[in-house]
Amino acid sequence: MSRSDRPLLADLESELRSLSGEFREMLRLRWELFRLEAISDLRNARRLLAIWIAAGVLILTAMPLLAVALADVLDGAWRIARWGWLLIFAGALIALAVSAVYLTWRRFRRRILGLQETLEELKEDRLWLEDWIGSKRD
Repeated sequence: MSRSDRPLLADLESELRSLSGEFREMLRLRWELFRLEAISDLRNARRLLAIWIAAGVLILTAMPLLAVALADVLDGAWRIARWGWLLIFAGALIALAVSAVYLTWRRFRRRILGLQETLEELKEDRLWLEDWIGSKRD
């Protein structure tokens, strides 16, 4: 078939079929990226929650048990009364728990993806589509 016998829009039809296939593949890949990032973020959030719960349990159970026992043993040592030792131990346990929560929160913030790659890929896809549509108009 010679070039003049071909339908007028045959090239356009071929381009549109090719574009639709690429677009479907792009959407499938973006969905997969979104799914993987969301799973990763949920795992990190679960880990954060577990550490916070453990820190809370540490505060609730260790303070009364350990602090009272040690305060009784150290009563009068270095001229500090039992109640003074109880305050020292309580402060140390609270500082430990707050440190664990803070460090875990920093790690969580560092590792969370927040769909960054998905959003960046979508921006690139939008630019590509705008460029492709613009080149077809010319």
